[in-house]
Amino acid sequence: MTFSKMDQEKLINIFKQAYREKEKLEISDRWMDGFILRLRELEKTQSIPPFLPILAQSAWRLVPVTGLLILVLLVILLSLDFNPGFDVFQVLMNGKEEFALPQMFGV
Repeated sequence: MTFSKMDQEKLINIFKQAYREKEKLEISDRWMDGFILRLRELEKTQSIPPFLPILAQSAWRLVPVTGLLILVLLVILLSLDFNPGFDVFQVLMNGKEEFALPQMFGV
């Protein structure tokens, strides 16, 4: 949770005032024990974030980047006139010459 400077100053002033007035208030030990127990329960429930919302948030953050990457690769492949291995397939089907696999890929 983020606060603006003004909100932070208000909170600090409220905490200062509460700290100064704490000696005036009489709080029983029983109430204080219950309060601390409740704080510990809140800490336990808030300290372990649920897995699926975090995963969903991470996945949705990656969606625009993935889409942009797909578009860039598509533009690159179209500009290079990409032909997915038709020449290699044609050489294998004709069978006129024997090629070793490393020779076909120029290794």
